[in-house]
Amino acid sequence: PIGSKLSYEMAIKYDYPLDDTDILDRVSQYVAIEHGDMVPKNFMVRRLNKINIPDFSKEEYNNTPHVVLADLNLPIYITTNYDHFMEGALKSKGKMPISEFCRWNSFLKKETNIKSVFEKIDYKPSKEKPLVFHLHGHINQPRSMVLTETDYLDFLINLSKEEILPHQISLALNSTSLLFVGYSLRDINFRFIFRSLMQLLGEGIGSGLQLPSIAVQLPAGFTQEKEKQAIRYLDNYTKNMFKVIVYWGDTNQFAA
Repeated sequence: PIGSKLSYEMAIKYDYPLDDTDILDRVSQYVAIEHGDMVPKNFMVRRLNKINIPDFSKEEYNNTPHVVLADLNLPIYITTNYDHFMEGALKSKGKMPISEFCRWNSFLKKETNIKSVFEKIDYKPSKEKPLVFHLHGHINQPRSMVLTETDYLDFLINLSKEEILPHQISLALNSTSLLFVGYSLRDINFRFIFRSLMQLLGEGIGSGLQLPSIAVQLPAGFTQEKEKQAIRYLDNYTKNMFKVIVYWGDTNQFAA
C-alpha cells in the first residue's frame, strides 16, 4: 500500500484529530507523541509483515518496476521503502542480495548488535551479490525506520554533521546518474532525499547533482486547463532546484 493509505489506517486506529490524514510523517508524529516513539514504527512493521513478497518470477510481474530494476544487473540499489520487495525481485533473477540499513541515530551506531556488512574488509557489492541499502531503515530493525517528522529532521541533521553513509554508498551517489522511481514532488521522502544528497555532495540546493538524473512523477492533482501550465512550471522547478529531468507518468508505464 502507498504511504497515504498506510497513513489513513494509522490515523483511524489512533484517532488522529486533524484533517491531513494522508500525510504519513505527520500522523506518525502524532502517534509517537501521544503513545510513544516506537508505536508508529511497530504499527508499520505489523502492517507490512502481513504482505507477502510477490513471486516475481511469474510472467505477470515482468514489466513491474522491481523486476525491471533487478534486470539491470546493478551492484547497488538504494531504497526508502521499509519492505524487502527489491530483495525478492533480485532473488527471482538468481541473485543473492545483501540487505543493509543506514545507521543514522545513536542507537543504531552504538547499541545495536547487528553488524554492518561494511565492517567486512573485503566486502564489495557486485552484480551477483548486489547490495540493497535501505536509506530510511527496514522492518527487521524498527529503530532504523525514518517515519515521523522528528525522524526526518534528525536524519537530515545527522547526515550533515556525521558520516552516516558508508563510503561505497557515498561514492555511488556522487559518481553516477540517479533514477528516482515512485516519488511525488510533494513527498517528504523526495524533498528530504534531495536536501540530504546536496549536503552530502557538498553542493548548494541550486547546484544540482553531479550527473543528469531522472525522477518519475505522476502529474496528479491538476485540473485539465492547468495541467500543461503546471507541468511546465514543475519541469523548470526540478531542473533549477535539483538539476533533475522529470518523466511524467505512472511508474509501471515507465518500467514497461
